[in-house]
Amino acid sequence: MTDYDFSGYLEARGTNWFDEDPMLVRWVERSNPSEATRRMLDRFGRDAASTWIERSDVAERRDHLPRIREPDPYNRFPATEIDLPSVTWKTLAEIHGSGIWRADFDERARYAIVYLLNEHGEMGVTCSVACTDGLARVLRMAGDPDDPRIREVLGRIDGATEADWIHGAQFVTEIQGGSDAATNALEARPDGDAFRLHGQKWFCSNLTADYWLVTARRPDGPSDHRGIGLFCVPRLRDGAPNGYRIRRLKDKLGTRALPTAEIEFEGAWGFPVGPLDAGLRTMVAVVLTTSRVHNVVAAAASLRRAHREAHAYAHFRTAFGRKLADFPLLAASLERLAAEADLASAGAFACVEDWTAALDPKASREQKTWARILVSIAKAVSTRRTSPRIYEAMMLVGGNGIEERFSVLPRLYRDAAIMETWEGPYTLLLSQALSDMARLEVPGREAEFLHFGLRDAATDELVRELAAVLAERDPVARDLAWGELAPRIYFAYETWALATLA
Repeated sequence: MTDYDFSGYLEARGTNWFDEDPMLVRWVERSNPSEATRRMLDRFGRDAASTWIERSDVAERRDHLPRIREPDPYNRFPATEIDLPSVTWKTLAEIHGSGIWRADFDERARYAIVYLLNEHGEMGVTCSVACTDGLARVLRMAGDPDDPRIREVLGRIDGATEADWIHGAQFVTEIQGGSDAATNALEARPDGDAFRLHGQKWFCSNLTADYWLVTARRPDGPSDHRGIGLFCVPRLRDGAPNGYRIRRLKDKLGTRALPTAEIEFEGAWGFPVGPLDAGLRTMVAVVLTTSRVHNVVAAAASLRRAHREAHAYAHFRTAFGRKLADFPLLAASLERLAAEADLASAGAFACVEDWTAALDPKASREQKTWARILVSIAKAVSTRRTSPRIYEAMMLVGGNGIEERFSVLPRLYRDAAIMETWEGPYTLLLSQALSDMARLEVPGREAEFLHFGLRDAATDELVRELAAVLAERDPVARDLAWGELAPRIYFAYETWALATLA
């Protein structure tokens, strides 16, 4: 019997995922990007459809997953290094060495590249991408421009090449607190104009990064969140590990190609970023918010890839004498996946625009208020609905859809669960958005708030319902009503965004 030929399916997935994504192209064209940027997008679009598929598949093989490098046999050195496959290092070098973290790089093009990367799931790269974006932003926005240590890191980011580049990570979570970062207990003890860190962090992803942003408590500071500072900690100092050891790697459901560890800090040297009494606020407002936007983009990209795979397979595969796509129920599922991918992508692109606009020092109060609340809602809603849609795509492909070596869909499905937990799970972020509205004085001006953010998608009904939620005195009833309303507000936002792109 002749071997079955899957070449038609492989070809149907495309050859340039940037050029072949009309919505992505239309969005980026709003910036009228330079010719150099267009060439970069074309290159990464072709890589997304070829090289990155191969590399992500290799990185996810069980024998290539991150592992702690075996320590010295004479017990002279603790475990401090992680081994990654060469394919991961190649992609990291290409992305971080491309110049996309320069302050003057086009924002739409930057997140178009992030979108293309996330069509492959984590692949050991996208956490590094999100964290490096956050590192660059927080140093520019909160760092002392006269501090030579900060200038050095930013200089390495701005001058990066594929042969000489750096990337970042962010460590907040501790065993006793989870999302309640105000309970951080890791200590930052003064050491001249720097600090020494002592204690444990419970979830430390992208461990191979050159610079870690770490929240830590000052022993002489207040006992609440004001006692927590933000510190930039180089992984190596004078060529040697900088006062830390790896306790163990996490065995996660998803994002398996990404090294996530528990770390013991034993006098790690680091320097402060921003005011010492505003470290947690700075981390949340800049670094974690940046990561949340990346999650919104990742959710949309995952749905685009899920539809891409299911569509290619359904139009290639024949069963009972017909293409799968010719079966009405299956065709309806494909249409639903396409619509969900379009809606999610439009919402993600609009979220990027509103968020980056609010970062402008000249941004209005309305812009800043809307962006802060939008990002929390968008991250919560978009990531929660990703898993069931990827599952639907997996079922359309059938047995081949659940086979890890054949299909990317199992990886996307597993990664989607992690995506929802990253930087605050669903209920936490919706609760945060609700409290932010009260703090930012949205009650009493609900119409102004929604009309600013949703534009012509702000209906009288949504305005009335939001006013009712914010006026509700029973906290349980208020929170439950908000849990029902928030996804509808975001759906209205996505619908408006899709109409502007279509």
